[in-house]
Amino acid sequence: MSEVAELVSLVSFLVANEGISLREAAKATHRTPKRLLSDLDRMVMCGVPPYTPSDYINYSLRGVGDQARIRVNFAGHFARPLNFTPQEALALKYALEHFSRSADPESLKQAEDMIRLLREALHGRAQELLSDRGKGFVTPRRTERMRRMIGLLSKAVEERRVVEIEYYSAHRARLATRTVHPFAVLEIGAHFYLYAWCALAGDTRHFRLDRIRDARLLEERFAASAPKRREAGRMDSLFHGTPKDRLVVRFSREVAREVCDEWEGSPDVQIRPLRDGRAEIETPLYNQFWAIGFVMGFGDQAELLQPKWMRKELEQTVRQSLKAHG
Repeated sequence: MSEVAELVSLVSFLVANEGISLREAAKATHRTPKRLLSDLDRMVMCGVPPYTPSDYINYSLRGVGDQARIRVNFAGHFARPLNFTPQEALALKYALEHFSRSADPESLKQAEDMIRLLREALHGRAQELLSDRGKGFVTPRRTERMRRMIGLLSKAVEERRVVEIEYYSAHRARLATRTVHPFAVLEIGAHFYLYAWCALAGDTRHFRLDRIRDARLLEERFAASAPKRREAGRMDSLFHGTPKDRLVVRFSREVAREVCDEWEGSPDVQIRPLRDGRAEIETPLYNQFWAIGFVMGFGDQAELLQPKWMRKELEQTVRQSLKAHG
């Protein structure tokens, strides 16, 4: 079973067994409690641009240790009827057409039914575009670009050449120049990654190849070998480990009760109701990227109070997001 399939199966199990203890869930899914928490943390990192956590799925623990009860939560937009934009509908149509080329008769019929439903749901110019009987788009330029990138970086790995890349970080919503020591080009799931030591981060990272805007081989060479620890370069844990700081967020009256109910009973979390109906939540900060996405998810209904250094990072993330989508 693929990694994605395992996580989807885990979500289905937890939803069907709401309130199951961490210990029981770990035993039922053939995991250790630590591995289960790790998989849940990765599951939360599913989102939409700028790929912030909890856009789709989140979870909460009520209680302490292995007896803590697990509850899976879904984003509010899942409760609303699905409504595709014209761009989304067209992209889905093209994907279905591409899939249909190698589908069996039963799957082909299902794909054709979905295309028909998409056409019926749209109007005006979008319907005209969707009704076009022409073949779906193909991206030979992008495919060729990816091939060239894989070839270039594979050469750098073989020759142990230092590479300068222009990389778009989805979590920080910014484009930056990085100097890296490439160790391997990997295919993980649906994407290709460059596993490399990054001078900017001072550590190893996995860079998605489709987010590398440009790459240039330098004359400089490196001698260091890749770390033996395969998990090197992965994102820090979201809810356990060694805290970097304390996170304090103030919520408006409109969302305070819901937030307090959600966080009640969570380990090492302080809930402070205020007289005017607002509330403050204080919790250990393990991962600032998760925290920024968490606060941004509430819009103007939440204010980040502590730590001060993260307020600046949040402000910069918001500015970059407005610049990208304005």
